[in-house]
Amino acid sequence: MHHFAVVALLALVVLKAVDLVVELAPGTGRVRSLVNFAGGIAVALVLDYSLFDAYGVTLRESWMGTVATGLVIGSLTTAWQAVFGWFGSGYGSGDATDRRTAGRPRVAA
Repeated sequence: MHHFAVVALLALVVLKAVDLVVELAPGTGRVRSLVNFAGGIAVALVLDYSLFDAYGVTLRESWMGTVATGLVIGSLTTAWQAVFGWFGSGYGSGDATDRRTAGRPRVAA
């Protein structure tokens, strides 16, 4: 189970690194998903980490597990974006937090 936690936290690292890249080079915001996947693959290759080897899944070539782990890391960045968007920290489409709470009635305590 801790292998999945490692991959989830690596995805968080990639997400924040991509946020930094998008902040420094605003033109990369249009290809954010591609940068997320490239960052995930780069992290998995640099660390030479394979989630599939960790769980004992055999693949035809060892590099396939590392690249697939990178794709999993890149995919989990989307899950982190959704979690942060749900908490209302600026991810998502513009004023999504205002639209989400506008229809709810206020509850007096």
